[in-house]
Amino acid sequence: MQILLTLLQRNRIRKMKKSLLFSTLFLSYFAQAQFGIVQDKDGFVNVRDEKNTTSTILAKVSSNTILPIDNDEENSKWYLAEFQTEKSGYIFHDRIKKLEDFESIAPISKNDNRVEFSTSDYKIELETQQFNSKKHKMFKEDDFVYAIDEKDFFGSDGMVPQTEFKSFKISFKGKEISFPKDYFINLYNANLSATKLTYNKELNQYYLFGTYSDGAGVYDALWVLENGKIVKHIAQINYYV
Repeated sequence: MQILLTLLQRNRIRKMKKSLLFSTLFLSYFAQAQFGIVQDKDGFVNVRDEKNTTSTILAKVSSNTILPIDNDEENSKWYLAEFQTEKSGYIFHDRIKKLEDFESIAPISKNDNRVEFSTSDYKIELETQQFNSKKHKMFKEDDFVYAIDEKDFFGSDGMVPQTEFKSFKISFKGKEISFPKDYFINLYNANLSATKLTYNKELNQYYLFGTYSDGAGVYDALWVLENGKIVKHIAQINYYV
C-alpha cells in the first residue's frame, strides 16, 4: 500500500531540510493543550472568531461535547477550541469545563513505563516497552520517519521512537473491554506517569488522558469511558494549525 504524505508531514520534511531549528516552530503554538466539555444551560455554545461576544459565530457546539482547548494567553477568559479538524475558534470560559477539573482518581501505582487505576467498576493497566524497530515497517524520506506500519503516528517528530505500548488493558466489572488497537497502537514515547483519570458523576463518564512525549513530538491523548465502553478517543499533536 502506498503511503501518501499529508500536508502536515510534507511541511515537516520541508522545514527539517531548511533548518535545524524547525522544531521551535511547532512549540510556538499551544504547549499546554487540554480537553474540555461543553456545559451550557441553553444546550449549545457559540464558537466565535474572536474573543468577544459580538464577533462572528463560526459554529454552534452541543453541550456535553468534548473538545481540545487551550488558553492562548495568560489570564484570558476565552478558550481556543478545535471544533472541527484543523478549525478552531473561541469559547467563553464559563461555558466549558476542563476534564482535569472533575473528580480526580489517584493511580494505585505509576512510573514512566506503567500506570494502574482502579475504581468500583474499572481496572486500567497501561504499560510501555522499548521500541523494537525490527518489528515495524518504517517509512522514511532522507532519514525522516513519516509513517510507521503504514500509519501516521504520535510522539516523535521524524525520529525513531524510543518506547511503544506493550499493553493497554481496561476491564469493566471484571471483564476486559475489547476496542480497536488503533486507539493506542500509533502512540509512542508515552511517559505514563503523566496519565490522569477523572470522573464526571453527572454523565457517569471517566476521562483517561495525558500529555505525552516532549519537544516537537508532544501530543495529547484522551479515552472516554462510559458503561464499559470507550465512547470517544482523541489523539492530537499538541498545537493547532
